[in-house]
This record gives sequence, C-alpha cells and structure tokens, in this order.
Amino acid sequence: MSVVAVLQGTEAEDRQTTLAAIEIARRLNTPVTGLFALPDPMAVLMVSTSPEMATVSPAATQSVIDMQAKMTKIAKTVFHDATSTGAHGLDCDFFHEVNTVERASANAATLADAVVFPRSAATTSAPLYMAFEHVMMEARLPLVLAGTDNIPTGPVIIAWDGSNGASRAVRFHLPLIRAFGDVIIAQAPKDLERDAARPVAEPGTLEDWLKRHGVSVKVAGIEGDVAGGLLALAKGSGASMIVAGAYGHSRLGERLFGGTTRHLLSAKDAPALALAR
Repeated sequence: MSVVAVLQGTEAEDRQTTLAAIEIARRLNTPVTGLFALPDPMAVLMVSTSPEMATVSPAATQSVIDMQAKMTKIAKTVFHDATSTGAHGLDCDFFHEVNTVERASANAATLADAVVFPRSAATTSAPLYMAFEHVMMEARLPLVLAGTDNIPTGPVIIAWDGSNGASRAVRFHLPLIRAFGDVIIAQAPKDLERDAARPVAEPGTLEDWLKRHGVSVKVAGIEGDVAGGLLALAKGSGASMIVAGAYGHSRLGERLFGGTTRHLLSAKDAPALALAR
C-alpha cells in the first residue's frame, strides 16, 4: 500500500502532485509511489496511423519514443527532486508503466491508500483528464485532487448531505480522515429540508460514526451557494482538504457534474479535494 502520485511529464503539475502525495503519505506513514504511464508506441501508431501512412511508421515510431522518453525523464526528475527534499523517512519509488494512463490509474486506485492527481486533471483539455474521469466516473474509485497550494495542517471538511456519493467518499477516505484527525462536518440547511425523511442526512449521525473511529468532530452550517460556502469555510479554518461526493455521470467521454462539484473542481483557490462517486 502507498500513496500514488499520478504524473504526466510536465514539471509544474508533477511537482504539485508529488508534494501533495508526500504530505498525505507523511500523515499515513506509508510509502510514496510516482506513477507515470504511457502506452506502447506501436499501439499509439496503430490507432493514429492510416494504412496509407504505413511507410512512415519507423520515423513516426521513433518520434513517439523520443517524446515519451523526454516526458518520462521530466516526471522522474521532478519526482526524485521533490521526494529527496520533502519525504524524509518515507520510502519513495518511481514507476514507469507501459499502459494507458486510464487503466494504470484505476489499477492503482483499487488498492492504494490514496491516488493523487494534479489539480489541472479536472480540466477537459488537460493530459490527465481522461484518466481522472475514468477513475472517478467509470471505475467509481476514490481519488484526491491536489490543492492549489501545499496541504496545510488544518482540519478536513466533509461536505455532508447523507447521499450515496457523500457516504462513499467518507468511507473510502476514512484512513485519510483519521490521519488528519480533526473534521468539520459542513452542511447546508436546505439539504436537511430537502431530504428530511433520511435520518442519515443529519450531521449528528455522521458525527457519532466518526467519533467511534477516533476522529475529533465539529459541525458547521453553510448558507447560500454550497460550493462557495465550502470554500469560504475551508479558507477560514485553514482546512487541509475537502471530502465530497462527486455528483453526475459520464456519457461518451463527456463529464456532466452537478453544480457543487463542478464549482469545487474549477475553483482557483481551494484545498485538496478527496472525491468519490
């Protein structure tokens, strides 16, 4: 078991992802793995090259190989630089896997303590967007999006409405929640009014459950826009991360998230997001 940083071969994003993974691994006292996955160059050309272009395949193959080697070197260098200065006492390992990043990330998320993506992965044009969407929306596995800054030492905020998504997020990320120790259960009163027939939506239900797992808990109400309220609460409390259910579904590669999740994903100033659908 380890905390896995999903890398993409670009310096800024890979550094952000690795530093977030290190901080989480330090809390969990577990190794850090840098995962960099790229498909076999021949598989790429089989998909992208027409029969008429077969005669240029050797040159095209070498071009893809050279590009992949350059990206691998960047990812490996950034990972080793970040872990050599910030991961004292933790076992750290860089792993280059010949595989699609979607499949490699989902495989990692199945058994890892946490899988960390760069913040940019939630943007449709980002290199890791398809992997991010696949892990969360298709494989329905938990993941962490790095924050826009280093992870602070504050509490974990749980966005709680008693829904299946929120429940899965809490259950999946319980080791992470326990490692950070302090929790603020955040809830908009309109959620209770909307779903009053479900006692589990009451924050006291989650509070009791978390306390049985040794977690210190407070409850805070948020008004107005839920995403805005969560982000304001996170900023005011110095929160380390927000745990939330991802609402929506994937259809033909198009992500259709609910408003709250979409706003959290696109926020310019936000802590790490621990998500599950």
